[in-house]
Amino acid sequence: MAQREIIKVPNQKLNTICEKVNFKTDGEEVKKLVSDLIDTLETAKPKGAGLAAPQIGILKRVCIAKKFSLDPKNPENELDTNFILINPEIITKSEPTSLGWEGCLSIPDTYGQVDRSKRIKIEAFDINGNKFSLKADGFFARVILHEIDHMNGILFTSKIVGKTLTESQLDELFKKEEALNG
Repeated sequence: MAQREIIKVPNQKLNTICEKVNFKTDGEEVKKLVSDLIDTLETAKPKGAGLAAPQIGILKRVCIAKKFSLDPKNPENELDTNFILINPEIITKSEPTSLGWEGCLSIPDTYGQVDRSKRIKIEAFDINGNKFSLKADGFFARVILHEIDHMNGILFTSKIVGKTLTESQLDELFKKEEALNG
């Protein structure tokens, strides 16, 4: 429908707990919001793995989380699938956690390591108001937890373990790690 501006820190909407969607009163509005979130995420620079409604200034519990996988027809290609999550609730989180790099479209050129559960189970609603459950692990679980944090007014920078890096510093770190493991 429309690409929207992604708001940046220190905008206070990013620190606000979002309201649940009421499908009876918000139905058509939510469909437009989902379309706008997808359009905005697909055209974002740099590319993002997820986007929550508060990042475009709408304080509703709606987000898009991308699941990345290899193309079975061509393993050189990566595919991504958008998952629409409305009023998502975490049902279970694994005790095993892992430290992983995160960034955010609302906090440009800032990356840090965040400790998150390796596996989660959530319940959410689709665009038509149908409830479903979803299990996620690895990076997909990380993306969902990051987006749920957004809807709870929490930014990843409040959870960083260690120091933050810029994109160029992170690229340099990855090059060094690749050379060591190469």
